[in-house]
Amino acid sequence: MSDAPGNIACAEESERLERKQTDRDADSVLQATCALANDLGDSRRPGYLVLGVDKTGVAVGVDTSDEAIQRLVNRLTSTRILPNPSISVTPHTPGPRGVLLVRVDPYPVPPVVLVDGVAWVRVGATTRRATEADLVRLRERRPENAMPFDQRAVAAASVDDLNVVLLRKKYDEVAGTDAESGTFPAFENWLAQKEITRRTPAGWRPTGAGLLIHGLAPQMFVPGATVEFVRYGGMDFDAPVAARKTIIGTLPDQMDSLWAQLQAHLVEVPAGTDGIRSLYAPQYPLEALKELARNLLQHRLYEGTNAPGRVSWMEDRVVFNNPGARFGGASEGEFGAHSDYRNPTITRFLVETGHVERLGRGIRRVRAALEANKNPPLEVESDGFLTVTVWRRP
Repeated sequence: MSDAPGNIACAEESERLERKQTDRDADSVLQATCALANDLGDSRRPGYLVLGVDKTGVAVGVDTSDEAIQRLVNRLTSTRILPNPSISVTPHTPGPRGVLLVRVDPYPVPPVVLVDGVAWVRVGATTRRATEADLVRLRERRPENAMPFDQRAVAAASVDDLNVVLLRKKYDEVAGTDAESGTFPAFENWLAQKEITRRTPAGWRPTGAGLLIHGLAPQMFVPGATVEFVRYGGMDFDAPVAARKTIIGTLPDQMDSLWAQLQAHLVEVPAGTDGIRSLYAPQYPLEALKELARNLLQHRLYEGTNAPGRVSWMEDRVVFNNPGARFGGASEGEFGAHSDYRNPTITRFLVETGHVERLGRGIRRVRAALEANKNPPLEVESDGFLTVTVWRRP
């Protein structure tokens, strides 16, 4: 198939090309993109989603305006599809009612691309939910020892170390509302498809992400997966300790506890007057502190270290410190300019629990919140640890 837009728009449906008459069905568009990104046949060639052409090849047209293209791009780079595949959208026969070509490059290596936690694949001219055999086929492209920590099986743990009661309840809820209930996987296979567990020669074992998000006692297997919150009664680490809390449990529970600590210690200070009214402003914008707490748990290094994450609150600053330097593409340029995920499955789970709302924009939002609150700029140091310092509002 030639990459010329006209040839793609007119080509027959295949394993690497799907037509859709409309772009209005968000689920269908996301599932097709996911399937092309997973490239079950290992073609290693771009796939194409053609919007505005019916199944017989007749162009019926969709909105190809700049605004429509931007909406589509936003949908295809949202947190519903993770990890985000590489896509580009171009109009063919531009105009109010033309054809849109979505190019989808195969995801270079697993993890498998998922939509709302479900993998989709393209088989012949059909997009369908991935079977367990499909997932094994996709995962075999990446040896177990080359996978991120959060996707590997934890040999010392068993399924009984997960909160099976809550997971079974979630499974029943999802299975009961699934449009394809007849093909919905069994509970054990669903856990594996969600990357909560992985099959090993010794049987089903929880993944690192499964234990940290759904474990009954995650610190039994990942001792360093804790946060030390310390409030100092001075301006340096030698000052007396005014309050201290060790935060344990699952990562969602840790995040909720850490947010509560940050909110409890935050106070407002005088910020001038407006006529006869005295104005007050927080020492630090709470949302900025919460975003940095997200990063502390989402992006830290969990493997090969027993060091906890630390939040040190002093009289003039709050210091966030966690194991692991800046990772991959995120190590390039200014802190926060680029996104990359040391823990891609943990990130996806935190999106599903609502603890991570936006991907790739958090640090920019922190900088904007600090500027609006008149705090000094962030200070960032990265060696074997990442240290982020937020200075108090003058």
